[in-house]
Amino acid sequence: MPTTDPWRDPRTWAAIVGAVIGLFGFVFGIFSAYWNRRESRLEALGKVLQPLMRAAHHLSKANKTRRSNEMLRASFPDAQAAKEAAERCKRFVEQYAECVKDAEKEFQLADSELEARSFRFPDKIEKRCRSAFGSLQEFSKLVNEGLFDMADVLFAKFRDDFTDVQAAGRGWTPANPCEWAKRRFKRTEEGPAHRFEFGKREMKAVTELVAKRASSQAQNTFAVHPPKKLMERPEIAASDAVVDELENCVFMVVFQDGTSKMLTFVELMVFVYQLSVLQYEVMQMQTTFAHIVTEEVKLEVKMKFAIDDVMRPELVKVLLRRIDFSSIACDELNRSRVSA
Repeated sequence: MPTTDPWRDPRTWAAIVGAVIGLFGFVFGIFSAYWNRRESRLEALGKVLQPLMRAAHHLSKANKTRRSNEMLRASFPDAQAAKEAAERCKRFVEQYAECVKDAEKEFQLADSELEARSFRFPDKIEKRCRSAFGSLQEFSKLVNEGLFDMADVLFAKFRDDFTDVQAAGRGWTPANPCEWAKRRFKRTEEGPAHRFEFGKREMKAVTELVAKRASSQAQNTFAVHPPKKLMERPEIAASDAVVDELENCVFMVVFQDGTSKMLTFVELMVFVYQLSVLQYEVMQMQTTFAHIVTEEVKLEVKMKFAIDDVMRPELVKVLLRRIDFSSIACDELNRSRVSA
């Protein structure tokens, strides 16, 4: 006897299962088409962004190369007295030309890719791409004019525009639900506050400069560009308030191989202090081994000092007297191009 309840009829469940499978297939088809379209757009966007970022890196390298060239020319105006610096300047000119040429090639490739594929992008992504292209063009103009600091600012703006394009192209992504809790309950260890902050990173940077001075640049001079404040008021270097006056100032150290490093006042004092100790140890070694004939002597110097002791006004005045400052201020060297 056939049942009168349709829910007990197997054909009803077969129809329901078939409908559910069909619905899932329909939804899967929609999401699959959406995903494939999205991946196709991302691939097209990648073909635009890759040469664009390569062009930006070439321009950034060109900006750094030209900055180093101008620093060398300003720090060592006499080419006969600083032959390595003069030779390095010639190499910098060649590197600058190569970087500009490569940047132009990559920019033209990115521009052609954008023009050919822009119809595949939503208006939001295309607008942000145009903004990134505009930032890169302004960046290239400043590099060509030799406005180094302004060029660095425009490069940072380009990176922001580039990140906006990436964020828009990537779309929505689920955030870590526990991220806010980790930030909220993360323990921060705070040590005792010191007046002169000098961590491992600063110490490593200064030690690398000392090693360069003692090895590859041992036979060459180097330039130290003081802040404008010290040039206008040289009596500060002999004042008891020298630390208070120069604590927030920056200095520029330039070697003849093109290496340049901006140092804080504390970093400069540690740099000069380590050079002085190293010079003393070398003199002691020469005195000790004066009558010993040897082909090679390896000198290992271990230094242990306290920053507060180095930054005592009495020692700071002595260290400053050991520096033969350049006639060009660090502020002028960084603000714009300096003509030799």
